[in-house]
Amino acid sequence: MTRQLPLELLARDRPSFENFWAADNGAALSAAQAVALGRPGPLYLFGPKGCGKTHLLVAAARAAQAHGPCAYLSLASLSPAAWEGVADLPHDSVACIDDVEALAGDAEGERRLFVLFEMLAPARRLVLAGRSNPAGLPVAREDLRTRLASGPIVAMHRLSDEAKAQAVRHRAALRGLHMGDAASRYLLAHGPRDPRALFALLEDLDRETLADGRRLTIPYLRAILARA
Repeated sequence: MTRQLPLELLARDRPSFENFWAADNGAALSAAQAVALGRPGPLYLFGPKGCGKTHLLVAAARAAQAHGPCAYLSLASLSPAAWEGVADLPHDSVACIDDVEALAGDAEGERRLFVLFEMLAPARRLVLAGRSNPAGLPVAREDLRTRLASGPIVAMHRLSDEAKAQAVRHRAALRGLHMGDAASRYLLAHGPRDPRALFALLEDLDRETLADGRRLTIPYLRAILARA
């Protein structure tokens, strides 16, 4: 049987508030939405890798973009050009700053982030994220630590296995792909554990089901995973 390959219309899921499955992270979602839509900041999110911090920061930047200037910047992959772009933002912009812990030992980076705080005053519509709360960050500037802790600080948590299954079904439904409870549990048992890799696999499954013209049953899911 000839497989029909779909057109490349299934772009990788872009992070948004709609496709973020909150579970225990409802407070972080609500706070990020509020800053993106105009509430003064800053907002600081912290938690372990894989808890959804980057998703919320990118989602906040995308939502804010509909209302005015904004920027997303990861301090883990910093470039002078990226800093220059953020430095040109108007004072009423939204800035989403990820991987704040990467500032450790970077005096110039700390200075630039402090300047950004002052540049965006008085509203300081910043959404920041790091592995630990501001008190635990290895930054040398106490005035920067004070700025980081000057707004709401929200802890984030990794999804439980049940919440991951719900998140996968939610993402699948947004794509128009039906995935039952049994299929989502099978995927969690035999697919990647990391949420980012899991959602990337979901995109592949969507493409495969369109190409094969079949529903996502467990035997079919088993066959797709065997192709990888």
